[in-house]
Amino acid sequence: MAPDETHVDTSASLADRAICVARRQRAIAPRAFADRDTILSSWNRRAITTTHLAVALGVGVECVIVRDDPDRRYGIGASTSPGDLIEVTSDGRPWYFIPGVTGFVLWSWLLLGPCPACEAPRVPVTRVAGLADLGAHLDPEPEHHFFDTAPIEFHGDPAHRPHCLYAAPAPHTARDNDKEARS
Repeated sequence: MAPDETHVDTSASLADRAICVARRQRAIAPRAFADRDTILSSWNRRAITTTHLAVALGVGVECVIVRDDPDRRYGIGASTSPGDLIEVTSDGRPWYFIPGVTGFVLWSWLLLGPCPACEAPRVPVTRVAGLADLGAHLDPEPEHHFFDTAPIEFHGDPAHRPHCLYAAPAPHTARDNDKEARS
């Protein structure tokens, strides 16, 4: 540092940002925030996801919040747990993502947007690994049509409306077997 330069302490802005993020986390996911010290693997995974997506999209980590996904669950049988719903707020607009479950874990995401068929508000509409992918979705080539370029996860996503052509088929249950046996 040159003798005439003054050092600017940015700790106040760091403190302000940290408090802002803590307050948002408490408001959005109070249980996860309260349990962050006891369920470290989940909290750490979400912190890593926050950092990776912030870097990929060129936004500050304070713009990214990861919480439980109300529509998607992962796991097998009774040991399922909510997936992660990632909210990126930029220019006052929220963008929603879920982790991509194919490819490199934690390095690609699925942008959620409206289904053109059923108008469900948050189904996977494109795979995003960086800003260029988001830009290509927002400004597509004229010859590309959504249904030709939609990610495989679009088909059968649980957030589609039940009547949607792209919704997952209703699961076959034991009750259905009983009804078929009686008819």
